[in-house]
Amino acid sequence: MDVLRKAFSQQLDQKISDFVSSVHDDEALIEADLKGSLAHAAMLNQCGLISPSDYKQIKDGLEQILQEAKSGKFKLKAVHEDVHMNVEKRLQEIIGEAALRLHTARSRNDQVALDLRIYVMERIEVVVALLKALQLKLVEVAQKNSTTVMPGYTHVQRAQPILFAHALLAFVEAFQRDQQRFEEAAVRTKVSPLGAGAQAGTSLPVDPKFTAKLLEFPEVFANSVDAVSDRDFVAEFLFAASLTATHLSQLAETLIIWSTKEFGFIEFSDAVTTTSSLMPQKKNIDPLEIVRGKAGSIYGELIALLVTLKGLPLGYNRDLQETKPPVIHASQTLADSLEVAIIVISNMDVIAAKTLEAASDPEMMSTDLVEYLVRQGVPFRKAHDTLSEVIKYSRENGKKLSTLSLEEMKRFAPEFKEDVFALYDAKKSADEKISHGGTSSANVTKAMESHLRNLK
Repeated sequence: MDVLRKAFSQQLDQKISDFVSSVHDDEALIEADLKGSLAHAAMLNQCGLISPSDYKQIKDGLEQILQEAKSGKFKLKAVHEDVHMNVEKRLQEIIGEAALRLHTARSRNDQVALDLRIYVMERIEVVVALLKALQLKLVEVAQKNSTTVMPGYTHVQRAQPILFAHALLAFVEAFQRDQQRFEEAAVRTKVSPLGAGAQAGTSLPVDPKFTAKLLEFPEVFANSVDAVSDRDFVAEFLFAASLTATHLSQLAETLIIWSTKEFGFIEFSDAVTTTSSLMPQKKNIDPLEIVRGKAGSIYGELIALLVTLKGLPLGYNRDLQETKPPVIHASQTLADSLEVAIIVISNMDVIAAKTLEAASDPEMMSTDLVEYLVRQGVPFRKAHDTLSEVIKYSRENGKKLSTLSLEEMKRFAPEFKEDVFALYDAKKSADEKISHGGTSSANVTKAMESHLRNLK
């Protein structure tokens, strides 16, 4: 490492140099660093801290490096320690002495805080776009299967008939909340720390609001010490990412179960399935299994970040270097998982005959029978107890509920009439759940239309 050591009499030990270097992680921050430097240079020019001619050289040089970065030609060198010094050294190679003025009124402490905020904002935009695409895909599949009935589950046991579309829209609701969390986190991320310096501010006449405006950040820091040490926005991003990963994992697990031979509710095309090295008949939905597994690595990044932050004293500490890898790794993992989920769902077919067969289990209409008695004036708890007795009777006598005669039903409640047998219809059962947010076709159609309006 050959930077910033003129006050030292010894060369830094090579192992120490390698250990403290952040160039590997900083590769993801190159463009963010250059965007921040362009804004900082414009502010220095605006405030008269550099001459217009120096500003033009600096601006042109930084734009050249930005193009080099985008084309893959600009690579960070470990000897320059981090992205900031790499950019400064490359700028000096291009424009000479004028490059030495770029760091005026700036520290790497407020610089890296800005880089990370720019990076997180860019990743939020990517994730939000993918979340919208995933929701749209789920609504699209729901619309194609708008009349398909399936069993709803509680405790992984058949509960009541619901529309397949209603089940998919439950995930849309979850991903919509995830989208909102990222959008809310963006508000607290778009706060510019430039101008805070190392931690005390500067005596030079800078204009942090001008820099923030150029970066399209609506807010600037209020406290210079907090500005360089705050990484709450990273923690918020990782929490939102962890909850999104949780919902992706739940979606993956649900689809995996539904695709088993035991359920047979859905099938996936060969384009998204793998096979066994031993059993050629196997058709495994490995992409969803990996999506489910990736959730754990995203959780790990959140915990790693929180553990890094929890013991830090006030002010900038080099430990904060370790807040970069978690957000870089987690954001890419999450984006990959969202993309894979969209592709897999695009290659999914629903087997409506299977879902209807499973939803037509007469015992799944038990609640409908309870509510039938309630409508006849029977108190709910008594109606519930009555159906429990009817179910017990049918099981002990090896009969399905739907095959019991009216005479047998009346033994338990005289309120049963001939029209009770119309309740043994899964589609009718689902469609009669007209309460707010219920699974009736009217409710589900309205929900799908609402989601499409919001997403498009």
